[in-house]
This record gives sequence, C-alpha cells and structure tokens, in this order.
Amino acid sequence: MTSSTAALVELGPDDARFPAWCGVWAASERADRPGQTPRPAADHVALGRQLVAPGGSRDGTHRAALVGDDVAGALRLILPLRDNPSMAVVDLAVHPDHRRRGVGRALHAEALRLAAAHGRTTLVADVDEPGEGAPGRRFASALGWTCDLEETRRDLLLPADEARLSAVEADARERSAGYHVLTWRDRTPEDLLGDRALLEQRMSTDAPHGDLPVEEERWDGARIREYEAGHVARGRTVLSAGAVVEGRLVAFTDLQVVLDQPERAHQGGTLVLREHRGHRLGALVKAAVLRRLAAELPEVRRVSTYNAETNTPMVAVNEALGFVPAGRLSCWSLRLG
Repeated sequence: MTSSTAALVELGPDDARFPAWCGVWAASERADRPGQTPRPAADHVALGRQLVAPGGSRDGTHRAALVGDDVAGALRLILPLRDNPSMAVVDLAVHPDHRRRGVGRALHAEALRLAAAHGRTTLVADVDEPGEGAPGRRFASALGWTCDLEETRRDLLLPADEARLSAVEADARERSAGYHVLTWRDRTPEDLLGDRALLEQRMSTDAPHGDLPVEEERWDGARIREYEAGHVARGRTVLSAGAVVEGRLVAFTDLQVVLDQPERAHQGGTLVLREHRGHRLGALVKAAVLRRLAAELPEVRRVSTYNAETNTPMVAVNEALGFVPAGRLSCWSLRLG
C-alpha cells in the first residue's frame, strides 16, 4: 500500500469521523506506551473545539487519512496567533495497523502544504520516547527534521516519601525567609493574575529551549483565563502553588490531572523569576503542590515531569523529591525552504 491509497479529508471535532480520528491516537499510544492509559477522546474533542473557535490565542485544523472506510492516520496543525507568527505545531499519528505504508508521509506532506498556505515557515513537533527506538524519532529523522531539544522524563511514585518531602520543605523554608506560599485550583486569584501572566511569558524565554526556533510568547490576564478555561473544558483539573513576596507572585508550579484518569498527574510549568532565584522557591512550591495533591486527589499514584538536563537546579529539586528517570521527550523542527 502506498500513500496514493490514503485519501486526506478535513474534519472538525464534531464530524462523524472524529471519534475514529481520536481512536487513531489511542491505538498509537497503546502500541508505543503499553501500560499507560491513552489520552481520552473527550480531550481531543475539547481541544479541537478550542482551536476552531474564534477569538482564541491559537487556530488549528485537522485532517484524517482514510484507507477505504478506515481512519488510518490523524493530523492536527496548531497555529499560534498572538506570537510566533512563522511557526506551526504538528501533531501526527498513524494507526499501528497502517504504519510503514505511506500514510504518515501523506499526512506529513499535507502538514507542510497547510503550514505554507498559512504563511508559516517553521514546523515544530514533540516526540514522546518511553524507550529506545521510538517510531516518532525514526519518522522525524527520515523526513529531515532536526532534534533541537531533549528532555528526560522523571516519575515520582505516590504517596511521596515523607522523610524526603519534609527534608526538602525544611531546607526550602530556611532559605526562603520573607516569602510565603499559597495554593489554588483551576483559577489564579484575581490579584495575582498579572504576575501569573508575566511568569508564563518568562517561561517562553527563561526555560531551556535548546535550539528550537521559538520566540517570546505574549501573555496577559485574558490569555491566562483562556488557558485555565481550556483545561476545565478538556476534563482536567490543575493544582497550582506560588511563592509571594510583598504581594507579588514570583514563582509558580502547576500539576495537571485528567479527572477521568486520575491515577497520573502531569507537571505543567514551573518557574522562578530570575531576580528571585537562590531561595529554594522552586522546591518550596513543588513541595506545596504535592501536599495539596495528596490531600485533594489521593488517587493519583504517579507524577511525571520533563526537564532538560541543562536545567540542573530543577533536576536537583526533582531528584531530591524522589523523581527517577522513566523516558524522554524530544523536540524537533523543520524549516520550510
């Protein structure tokens, strides 16, 4: 079978074929990450609706590769609107039963065509690599993509070791006099909204990005509210902790939990403003959010986080808390000629 046998069709999140499109992702994830629960279809639907709704910070489009009546492959292209105007984010999956038959290449060619049509000259994509020989890495390499950043995935099994957690907390408190910690769920307190936007913007410049061709993002309170509402719509809850001094939020961390799959939490962003580093604030907020996670969502059995090895302070904090290596994530780019 060659790519010429795969018909490419545009579809939206409420299309009759969209459940099968979601099924491609689930089958791909089960094949590549056995033992882990695939991302729920409701998450794809909610994200799809956000991308096609007007007024957001991102636009997007979806394609399905049909082989006969079967949805054999899935493509999602995400287009930032408020920043990074030359970039497009590519999400691509092929059903295991249809791999190595040209379906992925057909969808890849369609991604390049769509990106060019929208005036985008750079494509970026992530490849989750639970072990050696990940299909996504082979696919990206074969099609000329460049690996610009590699991150190590680390997992923390819960409940956390109390001695470790207490030791991290004690050390952080000793170094963070004058700062206090607060936690919240799903919605940033109104009086901290502007500071939270600044922290998210700094994430786009201060966190390690390797050689990825990304520019500074533009965040304000409205975009934070969009981000928060998006998680709720996708069936997620987000537990957050922040460090405050003189009424200003200067550090934060997020943990995301899919409510239909509460056995695992995913680390969102963690950042300390440069001018406030050296006070163990990263450790302080991470310990605080783990305490709240245990109190409110005790069914969570694992927390996963990703860090570039060059981010030595955050890696040290995670290792002190008991996180251990469990895979990696690679970030890739392709520049259109």
